[in-house]
Amino acid sequence: METEKLELKVAVEEIGRVKAFLSSLVGHADMNDRLTARLFLVVEEAVANVINYSGASAMTLKAWHEDDGLKISVADDGIPFDPTHYPPPNLNVPGEERQEGGLGIHYIRTMASGVAYRRESGNNILTLSF
Repeated sequence: METEKLELKVAVEEIGRVKAFLSSLVGHADMNDRLTARLFLVVEEAVANVINYSGASAMTLKAWHEDDGLKISVADDGIPFDPTHYPPPNLNVPGEERQEGGLGIHYIRTMASGVAYRRESGNNILTLSF
């Protein structure tokens, strides 16, 4: 698989395009249903975080295969934010008492087989492995 790329506006309306992009990737990969569901949830959560919190004006998804599996990067020109350093939520506290935020990042970190962040040329680049 060559590197696939999708340029997106930072808008909720783009989620449909993200889903179509992911569907085309799954068609090229040898992924079971459980891994496919994780892929969709993790990438959609990462994209939603960019849309809702980053202040970005542009976002790009890239996907490629390496020997150890599928890699997907989510790049945006928003404020610097490294989700790998965000503290995990306290799941022992009832939801209504829990501090708001962080659950989506928790899903990303626990459902992807790898998560890496870097800031490069004014962009956040989150690379997810499956």
